[in-house]
Amino acid sequence: MINMEILRIELNYLKQVIKDIIGDKASGELGEAIELLVLCFLNPKNYYTYCLSNLQTVEQYLNQIQNKLEPSKYQLLLKNIPTIRTFLEKVIFEMPKY
Repeated sequence: MINMEILRIELNYLKQVIKDIIGDKASGELGEAIELLVLCFLNPKNYYTYCLSNLQTVEQYLNQIQNKLEPSKYQLLLKNIPTIRTFLEKVIFEMPKY
């Protein structure tokens, strides 16, 4: 089970990292993509409408961050967002069912 308060804290942290490294617009897009993924997860009939593109958006920004950070700093970032990572894995796992 995912604790929504922890998810919110991690999302704010990740958005701040994205904002500092890539920019404000990217931070907003990432936050919106994760918010839409939460809606998809809560209402699975919308999986095909929103999930794939929003998963791709999140992966795109994580890849950009990975390319701009030293490997040790990127690993630290990933360690600081375990709930987001778990949530993304759950969304990916659920997608083929719908």
